Amino acid sequence: MAKMAAKGAIFAYESSTSPSVFSTIPGVGDFDLPLVGERDEIDVTSHDSSGDYEETVLGVIRTPSITVPINGWDGTNTHHAAMVTRAQANTLTNFKVTTKDTKAYTFAGYIKGVTIGNPVNGALSATLTVKPTGAITPAA
Repeated sequence: MAKMAAKGAIFAYESSTSPSVFSTIPGVGDFDLPLVGERDEIDVTSHDSSGDYEETVLGVIRTPSITVPINGWDGTNTHHAAMVTRAQANTLTNFKVTTKDTKAYTFAGYIKGVTIGNPVNGALSATLTVKPTGAITPAA
């Protein structure tokens, strides 16, 4: 399998639903996409369990929030402003991530927060916190 740099991944949101249009969020930095979250551990140990070991079964999958850094934040940019509006309105949003090798993944989620970074010696930036709901699936 050939190795390649990841630079060029696209983090987009559904900006229009009729017809469906995904718009790229500009300035996205490094982010991790949790294809499968972690399952809850459910302790089923009882007094008659064998030995001194716990017994566990796995429960539902908990997908962690995705931290999306934005370099060069511009609150007047249509797509940056849309992130703030959707966070304030608690709007369920469809997202699409396309990797450098053109594999695409889609999921629905909420923008939990938008934090603006104002460094003394650095570019204006922001961090989006996106909470997926349901599965993150390969796009058809």
